[in-house]
Amino acid sequence: MASELLLVAALVIGLGVASKLIGDRYSIPSVVFLLGAGILFGPEGFGLIDPRLFGGSLSTLVSLSVAIIVFEGAFNLDVDTLRQAPASTLRLVTIGSAITLMGLGVAIHTFLGLQWSLSLVISALLVATGPTVITPILDQVDVRENVRAILEIEGIVNDVVAAVLAAVLFEVLALGHGFPLVGGSVQRSVLTEFLSRIGLGVIVGTAIAALSAYVLRYLSESPQHSRITALATALLSFAIADSLASEAGIVSVAVAGILLGNANIPYHEAVSEFKDDITVVVLGVVYVLLAALLTIEDLFALGIGGLAVILVTAYVVRPLGVWLATRRASFTPNERLFISFVGPRGIVPASVATLFSLELAAEGVPNANSVVSVVFLVILVTVVVQAGSARFLAERLDIIPMKILIIGGGRTGRTLADRLEQRGENPVIVERDDATVAELRRNGYSVVHGNGTKAAILKEAGIGNATKVAATTGSDDQNILTCQTARTRFGVDDLVAQVNDPENREAFEDLGVRTVSPILATAYTMDNMMIRPGMFPWLSEFADDRDVSDVTVSNQAAIGTTIAELDLPEGCIVGLIKKNGERLVPMPDTTLERGDVVTLLGRVDAIDEARSNLTEVI
Repeated sequence: MASELLLVAALVIGLGVASKLIGDRYSIPSVVFLLGAGILFGPEGFGLIDPRLFGGSLSTLVSLSVAIIVFEGAFNLDVDTLRQAPASTLRLVTIGSAITLMGLGVAIHTFLGLQWSLSLVISALLVATGPTVITPILDQVDVRENVRAILEIEGIVNDVVAAVLAAVLFEVLALGHGFPLVGGSVQRSVLTEFLSRIGLGVIVGTAIAALSAYVLRYLSESPQHSRITALATALLSFAIADSLASEAGIVSVAVAGILLGNANIPYHEAVSEFKDDITVVVLGVVYVLLAALLTIEDLFALGIGGLAVILVTAYVVRPLGVWLATRRASFTPNERLFISFVGPRGIVPASVATLFSLELAAEGVPNANSVVSVVFLVILVTVVVQAGSARFLAERLDIIPMKILIIGGGRTGRTLADRLEQRGENPVIVERDDATVAELRRNGYSVVHGNGTKAAILKEAGIGNATKVAATTGSDDQNILTCQTARTRFGVDDLVAQVNDPENREAFEDLGVRTVSPILATAYTMDNMMIRPGMFPWLSEFADDRDVSDVTVSNQAAIGTTIAELDLPEGCIVGLIKKNGERLVPMPDTTLERGDVVTLLGRVDAIDEARSNLTEVI
């Protein structure tokens, strides 16, 4: 028995690692392969993995694994992201969750004929999307920062809300341990019970995080000490709170993760990397084991009603909640479609549903097995369909932003990033210094920690989606090596580098790298100020209300028109036109063709309006 259990445990971990490697190789979230592996090697497949071998310890193993996963997601959530989160995020986790709870509750009751108590418990569980599925998707699909933020925050918050709300409804409605809003001093409403568990989790999580931060600051002497302390924080905060009130542990571990992840602790990067690695293992364990619990017969028994519930989940309540939450936010229509589509359910509803089903069966509640069947069916279909096709959909909707990599997070690098952000670009800074990385992240920059000359670091920064690379470090050797790597390994041809010693300028230009010398740039700028004072404001970095921008003509309405016919807004002119690689001075009868590059000069707002008239809107 012991040897068989050992073999199963090793196989589960091996399948988890293999799923991660395959997912990364083919840019598909690993959860798709984890679920497939669990079904394929479980009792319904080859029969090599039988979760029943773990006995009563399975629920404990799953619970602690979930704690680590939630802690890791919360630890990596920047508090500045929470502070700067738009109102649409708050609406999505409130209005969107309420729509999911009520809409799915009605659908489950109507299509599956389950009693209202179980229907609401199941719909509460399915409120959760969760970082266990959202994070792998976003690791494979680059989206704008605001899209990523709303999905990440929703995942973490809804994991907490769904677990606690489902536990309260489960005890009050399904088991009948209390009757909400009915008289009697000992009987508490669902709202009171919900808030009390949230409060308990916050208190325990805050206390454990404060204690851990003290230990890490004053007692930790190595990265290893910090890593094991963080792991203990996750497990202790979850176990203590959950022992006091069911599912309060999820709240506690999320709070502890956010607080500790944003605290000034030593070896922060080492802890983050360790949590990422251990999460790969526990994520594999949980998904493979829970997928192995699936019974195909129970899933098929749901019939057409089960299919109807899935359709309502993915194509009615989710899009409705997203539309109401984001209709006044700064998302494009295509980004709203993507957010509506990406709502796969994760590990928290799966693990909690398993525990609920066992307790309901022990209490003799009718349709107890339906809790697991419905939840697992929705998880299986949404994960496979939505996670598996997320990148394809993002590419078709054209919402994957092209990145500009900036190597070096000094004054030049961050100033360049600021200007690119103002123009609507997606700059990512690569910086090797720990303190600089921490400062950049606190100030809201998108940063990858590492040496920009290394291909692995450039790949992590997203060079596969990069159109330009700017090397801005104080070392000419590092700048030229970065440009060589970007061109030879990744095929990026648009390269710009800071040349600190003007004598090295020729070496860069021999490689086809455009250069900027701080010494020469200062001299040229002062020359423009003195000799060309009328033109200087258009080129000056201080003229934030004016701009010079290249726009590629792609709007069908603009193709075939002449410059004279072009309806340019006031405060904007066409300075140059590039046709087939040749730059021309525009004349009134110059005709625009698809692919022409038009150089616009003028006020920023006027240029933005002209750009929208010249480019195709998808």
